Parts: sequence; C-alpha cells; structure tokens
Amino acid sequence: MSDQPIDLTEHFVSGEEVYRGQMLRVRCDVVRLPNGQQTTREYICHPGAVAIFAIDAQDCVVLERQFRYPIRSTIIEIPAGKRDPGEPLLDCAKRELLEETGYRANHWTRMTTVHNALGYADEFIEIFIAQDLHLEKQKLDDEEFLEVLHVPFGEALAMVQDGRITDVKTQLALLWWRNFGVGAGSAAR
Repeated sequence: MSDQPIDLTEHFVSGEEVYRGQMLRVRCDVVRLPNGQQTTREYICHPGAVAIFAIDAQDCVVLERQFRYPIRSTIIEIPAGKRDPGEPLLDCAKRELLEETGYRANHWTRMTTVHNALGYADEFIEIFIAQDLHLEKQKLDDEEFLEVLHVPFGEALAMVQDGRITDVKTQLALLWWRNFGVGAGSAAR
C-alpha cells in the first residue's frame, strides 16, 4: 500500500442541462475517469438546504409533522428548508425556524453538514443547533402545511429506534446530539 492516495477525480469533459424546474435542475455530463475512459453522470443540482435541531431548556426537541409528496406519507422531522440564492446558511436557518415554527433562538451552533443523496445529487444540508428559544409568530408559506410538535429528547430518540422517525437529517441530528452534545459544534454567529 502506497503512502500517496490514489487520484480518483473524475474530470468534466462536456455536459448539458436536461431539465430546469423551479427548484431543481438536472444535468447530464460526460466525464473522464481516472483510467482515461469517458462515461456519463446524470445528477440533480440543488441550491442547498438547512435543518435546525431546536432544543429548549426542558430538553424538548421542536419537530414538525408534515406530508411529503414524493413518498406519499406524513412524516416527523426537524425544521428545514431550501436556501435562497446567495443566502448565508445561518440566515436561512434563522428564517426557516421562524417561518415554520414561530421560534427564534438566541444561541446558534453549527452541528454538521450532510450530503444526503450524493450518488445522484449535489444537495447538501447544513444542520444547526438552535437554543434559548422564544416563541413569536409562525409565518408559513401559502403552500406549507405542518404541525409543530414539542417532544422530549428521550422520546424523540425512541421514535428513531421504533421507526416513527424515518427522515435521515432528523435521525442524524438526534443521534449526533446524543453522542456529542452541544460542545462538539462550532458557534455560529
């Protein structure tokens, strides 16, 4: 085994956008593989998103219950949303928390970044921890319908274990908090 890592980079040769929607784009690119051969890569371009692990002084997690059309099911998840073009990630997290739940937080910490579908999309989700919460007024978009839940942390973990929470960003945030807690993140300003 060599001390030098193998270069696994795939190099762009050519490509085209094959679909453009309101939120997503789909590309088909020709790439040169590390062995010099060429192949195609089809993937979804996404503007990026944030998710918010909001936990209050009573150790309750703010969760949402909402219908997700692609899987035709109502699920439980942490607040999250797509970022607007050029929007700083922390600003997006603050906006989404307020819009979806009505909460503002006085203390924000970056938890982690997740690439939730890296085999076919460039989407990333930046997860933040929101603490020292105070309730204002929810500001849902016209096409947004959800129920805000306050779930004790231990119960939320049990919901992951028994399959009531199947959303990957929510599972990750809950398990991350259980394993690392607040001290492992970096303060977000």
